[in-house]
Amino acid sequence: MDKNIIMYKNYEDKLNTILSNAKGEKVEKVELGSIDDFEKLFDSTLDKDLKISTSLIDDLRKAEVAYNKIEKDYIGSLKLGEKLLAQAKELGIDLPTKIKNKVESAKVTIKDIQANIRNIKKMYNLL
Repeated sequence: MDKNIIMYKNYEDKLNTILSNAKGEKVEKVELGSIDDFEKLFDSTLDKDLKISTSLIDDLRKAEVAYNKIEKDYIGSLKLGEKLLAQAKELGIDLPTKIKNKVESAKVTIKDIQANIRNIKKMYNLL
């Protein structure tokens, strides 16, 4: 074998080794960079998701508390309205239609509010 061919072969082997190592390092850096990018994006997105979920749960709780208070007030007004209707009947007088309509409206509204409270509780389970 010619001495130049052997020398060329050695340089070729060394060059391939250097290129392989260099390519491997670049690939590793890219992969590590991609992993870091993924983790940063995932963690940031998870934080946003948790903030939205927490805010939604807080808002649902506030709505539930408000609806419970409103339900209690409507039940109170319904009891008072029914008492007025009973007293008027005993006295043989007729209350204004406006009062009768409000008593009926209270009955319907109480059912609607109770449905809203049930739906809020269902939403808690979805989160």
